[in-house]
Amino acid sequence: MSIENKRLKLRRDRWLPKSPRDLVIRLKTERRGIGRLKTVAILLVALLQLALLILLHTLVVAAFRGYLIFSVVMDVLTCLYVLASDKNSRSKAVWIMLILVLFPVGFLVFFLSDERVFFRSSRRRYAEIMQSSSGMLTGCSCADMPETTARACTYIENVTGYVPYKNTSAQYFPSGASAFDDMLVRCAAAEKFIFMEYFIVAGGALFDRLFAVLKERAAAGVDVRVIYDDMGSSGKLSGRLRREVRAAGIRLYAFNKLVPMYKIAMNYRDHRKITVIDGRIAYTGGINVSDEYVNERRLYGYWKDNAVRVEGDAAQGFTLMFLRQWEFVTKKPFDYSPFMYAGGGKFPGPVSSGDECGADGGTFLPYASGLEFAAPVARDVYAGAISQAAERLWIMTPYFVPDDTITNLLASKALSGVDVRIVLPGVPDKAYVYLVSLDNADKLKESGVKVFTMSDAFVHTKSVLTEKCAIIGSANFDLRSFFQQYENALYTDDAGVMRGLERDFMQTFPECVQRNLRPVQKGPLRSLLTAVLQIFSPLM
Repeated sequence: MSIENKRLKLRRDRWLPKSPRDLVIRLKTERRGIGRLKTVAILLVALLQLALLILLHTLVVAAFRGYLIFSVVMDVLTCLYVLASDKNSRSKAVWIMLILVLFPVGFLVFFLSDERVFFRSSRRRYAEIMQSSSGMLTGCSCADMPETTARACTYIENVTGYVPYKNTSAQYFPSGASAFDDMLVRCAAAEKFIFMEYFIVAGGALFDRLFAVLKERAAAGVDVRVIYDDMGSSGKLSGRLRREVRAAGIRLYAFNKLVPMYKIAMNYRDHRKITVIDGRIAYTGGINVSDEYVNERRLYGYWKDNAVRVEGDAAQGFTLMFLRQWEFVTKKPFDYSPFMYAGGGKFPGPVSSGDECGADGGTFLPYASGLEFAAPVARDVYAGAISQAAERLWIMTPYFVPDDTITNLLASKALSGVDVRIVLPGVPDKAYVYLVSLDNADKLKESGVKVFTMSDAFVHTKSVLTEKCAIIGSANFDLRSFFQQYENALYTDDAGVMRGLERDFMQTFPECVQRNLRPVQKGPLRSLLTAVLQIFSPLM
């Protein structure tokens, strides 16, 4: 064997395994390098993923920290904005609390609920309607009225454009049943048109009676139009009934239809109660078209309500209220003049003993309140009547959630010796509102205000009586009626209407329990619940 072959043999023997075990060991040893590389690769990928997660977390934390700082600034600025706004003091307190509690999205909730943003188009439409229909009412001069009436008339005319009238007769109705009985007779004699605008229109015995009359008049060529509030009538006026009404030739429209989305405008409801017949007869009060209002159905004991009928020039004010709302809901401008009397809106023919605008006879001032006006008209007219009362101030309302202006006026009047009385329900329809109402009324007892609750009855009447005037309409003594809803009423110093309302009060007082005459015990749980509800009372 050559020297070279010996070298090759030695080299081969050195690398070949001497046994199978040597082969296994050598294979394992050779694979160890590949395992280390794979482990390092996996570790590097894991570290890269961890680094990405840390980076993303850092970015999110940094962004959220920035948003937290931003939201703190915005919440503070929003609270300052609320304090500087023209909202009533109780609403301001609620909004500030909500903004702070809902941090860090409180400011977003507020601005998503700002009527100046999400009710802007509706305000613009109302402004156009008010401008195009201005000057259609020609009544009497406020300067010709007694001092107290003149002040109310001047305020209402300056803010709303509605004017006072003479040449009008009136009838007061102490119950919904008596009012609808009279209304159905007058509707059956309608020759030109029947306009109805109500918060609630519900199927039932009253609806059937009314629909039979309206259907007959529509078939005779009378223009019959009805506006109902979609929330107030929700679940009460079925699709079948709506189709039957429209098939009969009656024009039926819903105010502010309910839609499945968040809109602050959903909170603004048409709470008015108006019937106008031929532009010469009009009704208003607390009544709605539903069986409980005529005690055909008992929900909360006896249903106490009222209404008033005006016949003559004053009906023109209610006619214009309806026509403006009709244009708003239909979104179609039209000519109002066929429905307004020629010659300055005068009713043809005298209906009262006094001359048209002289000192004799009562003054009748129909007026509307709502978001088409800059001022809270319903609240301000109530406040004006309260401030002018010198002897008597009687109030009947289902809800008593007033603002500080009304509360302070009532307390000061009672302390000055005025006979201040408030009649509330003895049976509530909404327990949470009732607790707040009683709490608000009871606080005024210390000032000498007499608080009554009508036994086994739900009081739905919304009226004020002083020695100088009467106010009858749709507005409750609560913040919703003052600031969020469309309301209407009649202000009058007519002796007949005032006597009718006075007689109604005098017959109601014996049916009541006077809370001043017995101690009111409130346990700790009820006191705590009432305190919490008071915070949210502006939303009730």
